[in-house]
Amino acid sequence: MNKLVAGPTAVALFLLAGCAAQGPSLASSAEDIVGTWKTTIGATEIQFNGDSTYVVTTPAFVARGEYRFEGTRLLLKALDQCDIIAVGALGIYEIQLLENGKLKFTPIEEECSTRVGRMQVQTIAAEWEPVP
Repeated sequence: MNKLVAGPTAVALFLLAGCAAQGPSLASSAEDIVGTWKTTIGATEIQFNGDSTYVVTTPAFVARGEYRFEGTRLLLKALDQCDIIAVGALGIYEIQLLENGKLKFTPIEEECSTRVGRMQVQTIAAEWEPVP
């Protein structure tokens, strides 16, 4: 009788431990990010549109581009001049969907140093909150 109870209990504990260790999920489609987001540090905003375009607005400049997802990787393609990189600069990010409703960008590859600085706003700890 103890083996009959111990088996299901062990499975339940294993599943609970796995769920507790998952952490934030990763964005994988436009539906996860469409809207306007502002950083919790500084004055930068990014607007992801439903037509796969984005606009980054800062006190110094506005940059436009196109985006798409490949699995959980967000690909950003610059349509404007970006720092010293020409139009077409590619950035690849993962976006964590945080439990508090905010986003966090993690660069995987980036050809544009200005964009990576703006996406992280000079710190790895930057979070982005939705603009109502």
